[in-house]
Amino acid sequence: MFMKTLAALIATAALSACVAPTQYREAGAGGNNFGYASSKLSDQLYRVRFTGSSRTPLRWADAFVLYRTAQIAKEAGAPAFKIVEGSVDTTVLAGEDVFGQMNLLADVEVSQTAQPPQPNGDQVVGTHDPYMRRTAGVMPVFRAPAPLPAPSQPPLFIYMPSSGPGPAQPVRSILVELRSDLKDMDGKTFATDDVLSRLEPRIKRTPTTADAPRPAAKT
Repeated sequence: MFMKTLAALIATAALSACVAPTQYREAGAGGNNFGYASSKLSDQLYRVRFTGSSRTPLRWADAFVLYRTAQIAKEAGAPAFKIVEGSVDTTVLAGEDVFGQMNLLADVEVSQTAQPPQPNGDQVVGTHDPYMRRTAGVMPVFRAPAPLPAPSQPPLFIYMPSSGPGPAQPVRSILVELRSDLKDMDGKTFATDDVLSRLEPRIKRTPTTADAPRPAAKT
């Protein structure tokens, strides 16, 4: 039984590349079209986009597109940027949730069984339905207990990628204008350093070859 469970977990991990949420990464990396992309329309205008798999939370897409825009603004030396077309959920800038935190078992669900009957005075009741209930002045009414589950490993349900149409992919696309100062700040304008400081610690990235440790130089 243990070997079957282990095999199921390994199969789930092997499928994670197809069905897992999309982490923060550039689109087209490794032949995958999921990720962020941007295009420069002028010195001040940029189109920034993030496309995730169908299992990518929409809040991830919001956080990733805001973070990527702040990176572009920082590289261009712009202290602020304004969204002039499109919208994002700006609540991602607050809180402590982590964006891009992957779970290899995200596509595995384990069934749960009901608790056994519990004594309660002169009654024996279960979690939801009574197994026996005594009513004052009358004979107790007995109800057959629900069959107990077989003593076996809880089933694992592994979802295979479907070839047909599936859930809609989360996509965020915004047109932004880089600003040269912090004047006239409104709900559509963001300070570059503020966005970076809020999201930088909470975004997990896909490891790349550049992140791999380099061998020490020989002397």
